[in-house]
Amino acid sequence: MKAPLNAPMTATRQNARVPLPAPLRAAATAGLAALLSACLPAPVGPDLANLTTVPAARWTPDDLRLRSQLPAGQVLPLAEALRRAPLGSLLVACEDAAAMWGPCRHLTRKISADQVAEEPGLFGSGAAQLPLDSLLRRDLVLVVDVGVRPTHLEAIRREIDRLGAAPYLLNGQLDAFDCGTYQNALQRAAGLPDAVPLDPHWTAYLPSGVLSVPSNTFLFAGASDRLLARLAARSADPTP
Repeated sequence: MKAPLNAPMTATRQNARVPLPAPLRAAATAGLAALLSACLPAPVGPDLANLTTVPAARWTPDDLRLRSQLPAGQVLPLAEALRRAPLGSLLVACEDAAAMWGPCRHLTRKISADQVAEEPGLFGSGAAQLPLDSLLRRDLVLVVDVGVRPTHLEAIRREIDRLGAAPYLLNGQLDAFDCGTYQNALQRAAGLPDAVPLDPHWTAYLPSGVLSVPSNTFLFAGASDRLLARLAARSADPTP
C-alpha cells in the first residue's frame, strides 16, 4: 500500500539539510547587502568622519551637504548650540551611526527654553514634546532659522496641541507624519512656507534637505566633544 502523499517526513529527511560553510554564508550575506544597497540612491548630507572647516566668508550650505565642510567660527559645543538656538528654529540631528539616507537622520524644533517638538519616527509613539537635552546624544546638530518669529509661536503651539500624538507615516501629510512633514505642518499653521523639501531621489522629506531651501538660514552647528576633537585634529594636520 502506498503511503499517503501528505505523510509527514521522517526526522532523518527533515534534518537532511546541507549547511553552507561559514565563508560562503558570509559572502552570500555581503553580496545580498551590496545588491540591495545598489538599488538605493546615494546617501545625502555630510560625511561626519571627514568633516572639516573652511572660512565662513566663502561657505555655503552646499559645502556642508556636498563637501562635508562647516564654516569656521560657527561650530559650538553641542550644549551651547542647543541653548543658543532661537525658539522656533529647526534642529537637524546627525550621527556617526548614519541611516541609509545619510548621517542627518532626524529633525526637531525648539519650542521653549528646554523642549522640542517632533515626530520621533517609525518606532516612536507619535508626535511628542521632548526635553531639549535629548539631543545631547547626537554627534552634530545644525541650527537653522526657518522664518519663525515670536509672533508665530502661538500658532505653532496651537498646531502642536491640535495634532497631539499624530502617528508616524513616511511622507504623511494629513493625519500622520514623518519628522519632515510634521515640521512642514507646523510651518503652514504659522503661515510660513514649507521648510523641508521632497528629495527627488529618495522621494522622501529628508532632514538635510532643510539646508537646500533658499528661505532657510543656517545659523551655527553644535558638535559633540568627540566631533570637536576630530575637527581640531584635522585642522592641526597640515596634510590636505
